[in-house]
Amino acid sequence: MSRLSRLSAVKILLGIVLIVLSIVGITLGVEGGSAAASSYPIVDHQLCYVATASGFSIPPAGSVRLIDQFAPNGFVPVIGPLKENCNPVVKTITTATGKQTVTPITNPQAHLACFKITAPTQAAEEVSVKNQFGTGTLEVGQPQLLCLPTWKSLTGPPQEPTPQPPNLNHFTCYAVSYVPGTAPYVPPGAVSLQDEFATTPVTVTVGAPKYLCLPTEKIITTAAGGTVTYPIINPNKHLLCFKLTTQTPFPPTVFDLNQFGSSPVAIVKTKLLCLPSDKTVITKG
Repeated sequence: MSRLSRLSAVKILLGIVLIVLSIVGITLGVEGGSAAASSYPIVDHQLCYVATASGFSIPPAGSVRLIDQFAPNGFVPVIGPLKENCNPVVKTITTATGKQTVTPITNPQAHLACFKITAPTQAAEEVSVKNQFGTGTLEVGQPQLLCLPTWKSLTGPPQEPTPQPPNLNHFTCYAVSYVPGTAPYVPPGAVSLQDEFATTPVTVTVGAPKYLCLPTEKIITTAAGGTVTYPIINPNKHLLCFKLTTQTPFPPTVFDLNQFGSSPVAIVKTKLLCLPSDKTVITKG
């Protein structure tokens, strides 16, 4: 078969696939944008679990500076224990008519480990945040979590050549609540989730937003007095994390590796669904 004939056959096959998907009512949605539209890596949905761990080496006080869009000059947090462990997750929305929109995972190795932080009081913000659940107007509170790109294994400490997976931001997560009198987010159908812990999709009930997580540059001051900077990978996409009242399957223990070291992690319960989102600042304190 000639090269031209092979190309024609591929085009025909792709056309058949698209027709079949249309017939069964399934569309593929990629929240982070297509490769053609952006040079930045796609940001996946994340399913987050309450977690605990004691094996990480938390940097000493004063050695980490975080820079994000709310804090362009940066701030120095006190970093506490692990609070949440997050997996990339496939999200499916099914409408009342049976049409499905599936948002796939694009970076299956890119998990997040989120540590409690306390920081100097930040200026108040009011933002508009848009994602697949619609557009909401939110009041932004204080930073609560620092999320590190993290390798995760189910069988033992990850054996990886680098301390973190590629193509994923650090995130600083701020507490959020609805601006009084504004409309809440409403998923456009039933939401089901499937991460590596689940053998089948699980239909979940989505609550109010809890955190808005901003892409973050992290600067570490070393013991020798130098600095190491971890830049932002994708400055455009944030994560808006919604409370979940549904429990999904999870193992009792996983194993993490990130810039804070390696540790067994106890998984406690399902907590949040984080959607890739676009943010616009309305007012700034």
